[in-house]
Amino acid sequence: MTKQITKISLATLLTSSSAIAIALPGVNNPGGGTIIQEGKLKMVYKNISMKRDKMFNASSEVANTKKLDANPTMHILALRYGFLKGMDLTLAIPYKDFKATAKLGVNDVVVDNKGLGDIVVMANKSLATIKDNGYSLSAGVGIKLPTGDTNKKFVKAPTATTGEIAPLPSQLGTGEYEYKAMVGYTNFLNDLRFDTNAIYTYRPKAKNDYDFGNELKVDLSLVKPITKTVNLGIEYNYKYNTKTSQGNDTTAAARANLPMKAFSGSAGYVTPQIQFVPFDMPKVHVDLGVSFLTNYNLKEEQPLERKRVVFRIGYLF
Repeated sequence: MTKQITKISLATLLTSSSAIAIALPGVNNPGGGTIIQEGKLKMVYKNISMKRDKMFNASSEVANTKKLDANPTMHILALRYGFLKGMDLTLAIPYKDFKATAKLGVNDVVVDNKGLGDIVVMANKSLATIKDNGYSLSAGVGIKLPTGDTNKKFVKAPTATTGEIAPLPSQLGTGEYEYKAMVGYTNFLNDLRFDTNAIYTYRPKAKNDYDFGNELKVDLSLVKPITKTVNLGIEYNYKYNTKTSQGNDTTAAARANLPMKAFSGSAGYVTPQIQFVPFDMPKVHVDLGVSFLTNYNLKEEQPLERKRVVFRIGYLF
């Protein structure tokens, strides 16, 4: 009986704008199995900063012979609206800022590439709720729209055709629709919150017949309130991409020489984080996390960031 009362109380907290502070999903987590209450709108801004100046292959770090120094930054505005009871829609709008330099023999590659990325639309449906089942479970489908530019001439680089254009992995979009499926789960142990999401992305051949690789992402997060306004959490973030094909964005020789390639293989990060809930309620929150590379097994030589800094701010209307 006590357990049931606890579950009902937590369900009330999840949908109430006047409740005391509770744990929120981790900074990299889409929300576990929870759904936005009908008629409510959640707005989230996220900033992800990275530095890629290390090269890896298989499960080892290798020499950065091309002297790649890349500094990608991602800005994401996400709007999540409960449009029906037990269903919500998410619109994620990314803005990319990709700066990189590399040495290719006597030639320098300089990428300075910023603008709108590929917009994602997701629809999620609740399959179980904490109030009724003691846990939350949801499933969703989505599509990524080819809104990011792949044609603008950003850089000096050897290509298969005339002209100068950044390698496709460093551009703002893939130039093709992508299709997503997601499942999410949320549960509580007293005030300790557990969320997990798995997202699969199917990627057809993109612009210039480039294969960015199908992707599986899994996020696991544990978050616990420490005070009325502060939560501490930790996450494990994992992704796996199938190996990319050659494509026609550059010649075969040029692509082999370029350090910037689409991610393929697997990588995992651990993300300790802090959440600040200034008004004792989940209506407004400001979060900071740092992701550290913990494991990887790559299918070809490519750069990885050893650390990411993630800043998130959210508001529930």
